[in-house]
Order: sequence, then C-alpha cells, then structure tokens
Amino acid sequence: MRPNPHHPFRLLALALFSVLVFAACRPMDTLDITPSPTLTPEPTATPSPTPPPADFVDPYEVNSSLMERLIALLPDPLPAVEEWKRVTDSGAAEVRNIRGIRRPAIGRAIPYTTQQGSSMLLNFIIFADEAAAAAEFERKRGLRSADVDLEEDAAFRRPNAFGSGLYGSFALFQIDNYFVEVYVEIFTTSVSPLELLASETIKFFERNREAFEAAASGPEEEDG
Repeated sequence: MRPNPHHPFRLLALALFSVLVFAACRPMDTLDITPSPTLTPEPTATPSPTPPPADFVDPYEVNSSLMERLIALLPDPLPAVEEWKRVTDSGAAEVRNIRGIRRPAIGRAIPYTTQQGSSMLLNFIIFADEAAAAAEFERKRGLRSADVDLEEDAAFRRPNAFGSGLYGSFALFQIDNYFVEVYVEIFTTSVSPLELLASETIKFFERNREAFEAAASGPEEEDG
C-alpha cells in the first residue's frame, strides 16, 4: 500500500479539534459571590417598667376586700319559706369563683341548702364601675332568657329580672357597680321561695352595704 503523506497532519488537526471542543464544553469558573457577613446590631436595653406611684391602690385588691367582707356578713341561716344554711366543705363555708370575670372585677357564688333538699346560689360580682355592671346585667339577662321567661318585678328596685322554668328560678339585679343574682336550683316546697329569697338578699345588701364597703377605705379610716 502506498503511504498517505497527509496522515500526520490529519491526526494533528483532529487533536486540535478535540482540544477546542473540550475547552468549549468545560464549565466556566463560578464567580465568587459569597455575600458579605451581615452585621448583627447591638441589642438595645429594654426599658424597665415604670413603677406604680407609692400611693397606688390596686382596684382588684379593693374589690377583693369588699367581697370578703360582704361574704363574711351573709346571714346563716337565711329564712325564706325554708331555713337556708350555708354549705360547708372541710369545716369551712363554701365559696365558689364565678368564671369568666376579668380583673379588676371579682365574682363569687355562695351555695345554700335546706334540710328538705332545696338548693340555691347567691351570686355577687363587684365591677369597677356602673357601666360594667349594667353590661353584665344585660348579658346575663340574655343568657337566662334562653331558659326561662324573664319579667321585671315592680316590687323590687330596678333594674331587675325574675323568671322560673325547668332550669331553675332566677332573680337578677344591678345595683350601681354590683351585679346580684339569686339562683334557686331546686326547691322542695309547694311555693317558689324566689321572691322571698330575693327580698331577703336585697335587704341584706342594703342594710350591710356601708359596713362591707368600709373595707375599701383602709384600716385607718375604718377604725376611726
């Protein structure tokens, strides 16, 4: 066979072509785009809460003192058709918190029973002002109206609402910044004791209001 004089040149050209193709396919060097470190700002000092003035009086504590005195003065027994006595638990008269009452308001429920098996709750809530007590009266009247027919009784101070039904008997009152409810859960007598219990409760409240409100004046004025 006759040698091809152009063979070495073809090999060289093929080698150069391969180098060019390899270079073209090689990925470009990535640019250095490392972000600069973010400087963390120096923490600022949190300002301390402003302390209350030296003569500050917590309204919740005032209402708590009022409630304690009010409950301590409650009659036991309370006569109304039957003789109603305070319920005792572990040797002490029972007092229950009323749920959903936010500070500075405070609410307590005091249970009473009779030997014949009747039971009721006297519910007292003390609010910071009359408007809050009025709002609670309207709220509770709306809730009770879903269970019983409520009507105002002209024989009692207004606003009031009375009603009886399958879910108990209720007497609701707003007295300034106080909400008062007489809730007869069960009665065993032939006649409902609701009106008499409400009457005795309001008489107690009005007769002793000055005494239990003295708790808000502080020991100096109270003793003087």
